[in-house]
Amino acid sequence: MKIHIGTQFHRENLLETLIHYLEPMDIEWYPVCDSEEIKNFGNNDKNWIHPILCEPLCSPPEHACRKLNNFIEGIDIDDDDYYCFLDDDSMYEPEFFDIIRQQAAKILFCSLSRGDSIPVNAHPHPVYPLIIKSHEDIRVYNIGMCQYIIKGDILKKMRFRNQNNFDDGIFAEDLKRLFPQYCVFLPDLFVFGNYFEHGRYTNDNWKRKKHWELPEYV
Repeated sequence: MKIHIGTQFHRENLLETLIHYLEPMDIEWYPVCDSEEIKNFGNNDKNWIHPILCEPLCSPPEHACRKLNNFIEGIDIDDDDYYCFLDDDSMYEPEFFDIIRQQAAKILFCSLSRGDSIPVNAHPHPVYPLIIKSHEDIRVYNIGMCQYIIKGDILKKMRFRNQNNFDDGIFAEDLKRLFPQYCVFLPDLFVFGNYFEHGRYTNDNWKRKKHWELPEYV
């Protein structure tokens, strides 16, 4: 079983940092880029990085989730592999995929940390974590795209609606509505949301586990 990660890539300044964190995780990474962004991968010699070219976004009405549909539609999906989505300033906690590889469920939901501070002039995401314990926790504004991991046979049936800036929450609600029997919850497994946003992770107050670390930039 392989694990595939789709990213709506545009934060070019974080590319080396993302590679630094993702490379040891033994995953396949698909940064979805427009014609300017994909130039960052022109000399790519890493066989686990698979950039996908898309047309530039026109927003509104188009939203960044359109890039994630390009990911779904642009790869060969294996029914038994796991697929997930990662913002280009977020990251998985250490050993995240060691836990995922022990799973067999078709749909997994995990939790999200949001740091200890809200940066000035940044996304006003509150610092309280989004803990996903049950179907009742899956709702718009309470879950993000990094928090679901999906088997390929389910992903083939799914698309982001690409209509609102909360389409990732609607996608999660669609998973719950269409496939409630396949949902398994891992509330003690975390993604670090906006982990590389300067000023969001600044001290130890956000740490729920002793081995978590503040972000390191490359």
